Amino acid sequence: MVKALVNVLVAFSVAIVSTNVFAGIESPKQVSDKLWVMGTPSNEQLTDFADEGGDVVINLLSQKEMTDSEEAAVVTLNGMAYYHVPVNGADGVTLANARLVDRILLENSDKTVLVHCASSNRVGALMALRAGWLDGMSVENALEVGREHGMTSLEDRVKSMLSEQ
Repeated sequence: MVKALVNVLVAFSVAIVSTNVFAGIESPKQVSDKLWVMGTPSNEQLTDFADEGGDVVINLLSQKEMTDSEEAAVVTLNGMAYYHVPVNGADGVTLANARLVDRILLENSDKTVLVHCASSNRVGALMALRAGWLDGMSVENALEVGREHGMTSLEDRVKSMLSEQ
């Protein structure tokens, strides 16, 4: 089943890259056995994710970015759990949001999860904060986790936040 999921996600990754819609992590990236990250998925991609064994979607888009979105309905109609943690740009990269994402991931540790924002930059930033503040990693190791999960322009902010602790 995991191999089939990888094949479907690679197929829709090609579609995303060819349309050049997203910046950052433009296609689904598997960062661990059960965790995928990316920019905003289409409704079709969410359906494909569910069809291939996806269980949970965590959406980090702000309320403003969700105008006219059908994501919650598409996710739930496809039998997956849906979590919306609005991260309002750099100001939303906080310990509280890192803790909330951490709690959702821990509660669903046995499930296949997709975490996204517009480009995966906020995903990576929260994962770096989670790694540094909650998992006790060094600043550099936490930043590497963040980069692996899509952090780009938020790196300096996250480094400063982790260094202040």
